[in-house]
Amino acid sequence: MKKIALILNHVQAGMGSDENAHLAPSGKKAALGPGETLKPMFHSHDCDIVATLFCGDQYYLEHPEEVEKKFIGFAKKFEIDAVLCGPAMQYPNFGEMSARLAKAFEKHGIPSVASMSIENPAIETYKSDVTIVKMPKKGGIGLQDSFKNMALVTSKKAHAESLDDVTNVLF
Repeated sequence: MKKIALILNHVQAGMGSDENAHLAPSGKKAALGPGETLKPMFHSHDCDIVATLFCGDQYYLEHPEEVEKKFIGFAKKFEIDAVLCGPAMQYPNFGEMSARLAKAFEKHGIPSVASMSIENPAIETYKSDVTIVKMPKKGGIGLQDSFKNMALVTSKKAHAESLDDVTNVLF
């Protein structure tokens, strides 16, 4: 079974709202937040979320090198097969964090995927550098399908499979 790490911001990880946007990087060897919904979807693709890494999105934007070093170091140490950054929905700071981290993981040879809605400004900046799965904004229709697509695309990357048959779910 391939090992997946989930990257979340402070809100999605259940660590509070904007008052914790400066939360330092941390993690748990468990599926947190949306990871609970994603876990059985990953299992159907012979993958498992073995850890959730998180930090405040504002903290990341102020200290990207530190967070990238810690998260990439964790992924290498625990031989993570692929990383899912998000779901960031329409939130600009989390979208920027997700896309930049996905790009950093890829640069270090760790397959990665980001996920966000069309309203997220990070798409325009990173869509040519990062695999980004489409999803609705918070409260939008199609969230369950987008979660299935996140699991499918990330699993394909973990298994080093082609994404040619899933381009309709990517930006």
